[in-house]
Amino acid sequence: MSDAPNRAMYVYAWDLLEEGATEVAGRLRDAGLNGISLATAYHAGKFIRPHAPERKVWFSEDGTIYFRPDSTGYGRLVPQTARILDDFDPLAALERDAPDFHITGWTVGLHNSRLGALHPDLCSRTPYGDRLVNALCPSQPDVRAYLVNLCRDLSSNARIDEIAVETPGFQTYRHGHHHEFELIELTPASEVLLEACFCPACSERARKAGIDVASLARQARRDLDRFFEDGSDPEVDPRTDPDWLAFHACRAATVTSLVQEIRAAMRPSVTLAIIPTVQSPNTLCWREGSDLASLAAAADRLEVPAYQIGPRAIADDINQTRKTAGDQAKLGFILRPTWPNISGPGQLQENVDAALSASADRISFYNYGHMRLQSLDWIAAAIG
Repeated sequence: MSDAPNRAMYVYAWDLLEEGATEVAGRLRDAGLNGISLATAYHAGKFIRPHAPERKVWFSEDGTIYFRPDSTGYGRLVPQTARILDDFDPLAALERDAPDFHITGWTVGLHNSRLGALHPDLCSRTPYGDRLVNALCPSQPDVRAYLVNLCRDLSSNARIDEIAVETPGFQTYRHGHHHEFELIELTPASEVLLEACFCPACSERARKAGIDVASLARQARRDLDRFFEDGSDPEVDPRTDPDWLAFHACRAATVTSLVQEIRAAMRPSVTLAIIPTVQSPNTLCWREGSDLASLAAAADRLEVPAYQIGPRAIADDINQTRKTAGDQAKLGFILRPTWPNISGPGQLQENVDAALSASADRISFYNYGHMRLQSLDWIAAAIG
């Protein structure tokens, strides 16, 4: 690898299967890229694939992994391999056909509806006690053990140079779940109340932190009842109230400590990156229990999506992320070289320049299978 920031592409196993790892690696190499972030644990999805040679629409399996695990060491939660691995091993294909690439195992952690449906007692619970089956709760010991073991297992794979964990913490109420739908307009405050987890493990952690968690839950139910009745704003804003801020700080400590456990369990030579949020802009990452500075210290680096619309908003998001994470944090940024975030190669160049100005140690692009191949030409021009 050169001393310049790594340039990587996010890739799915099914794209390697249908197009061939040799073809994909060649295209990425020609674009000036030297890293591949392979989805090694992923969720359900329905994806348009503009340059796919066969299936233009792909439905991914829910909550499965794309590497061959060591079945020993797992506890109550056990990963399930995707059916694609019956005949195709994407990591082996990359080892054979892309040995010059830095390989990151892109690992979706606690957004796992398959495991949530099997183990609803381990999911986040709303103030009403509703179980959000798409959101495994990071306070739950069995959930923490699952993600620690998954990353330990993946890090033992000889082809992996890094693991990038997405959704290591709590999830916001809206997370693109299957046919997610409302006929009332959720306000930012009402969403924060709905996504606050009051499961027994979260409640116990909050109590140990000196928080009157029972009072917060009652208050959340009262405010939500009023909101559901007539749209009234909450009496106490959960985004600014001191008691709620203490609750959010407890959630952040929960996620940071989990990341510390993951780092300690992994093979030392494999680096750990954290994708701290799926919110945009990144100032909303606190809703997932992400404290950028703390996570940067707990992991080896942060891998941060910059998914605003237009180069100015993206640059502002990048600069604010650097300010919040701190000067010492190792940051990489993920850019989308396509609609709707940018309109052409000139805007992508502005995005790349903004990331470099923020001392990015890596620039990654999302996602090979989703975009037109012309985006590779835009990337080549921007990083050449």
